[in-house]
Amino acid sequence: LSPNDPALASTYSNIGSVYKKQGNLAAALEHFQRALRIDLQASEPDQMQIAGHYNNIGLVLKLSDKGDEALKNYEVALEIK
Repeated sequence: LSPNDPALASTYSNIGSVYKKQGNLAAALEHFQRALRIDLQASEPDQMQIAGHYNNIGLVLKLSDKGDEALKNYEVALEIK
């Protein structure tokens, strides 16, 4: 896979989900952010996928007691949807 392949973004997102379930919020956040960066650089970005990344990032931030940052990410996700 190339560094900007949407399939790689999906893989990072899946790994982020596993880390979140394990309680490793820092690793989950890192992987969700990587997925977002890749999908934002796509020539034809899947807007629903991008909204999902923002939602996942918001959830991890909420679980990390960073409510203000979480809210910002949730709002971006809602604007996209």
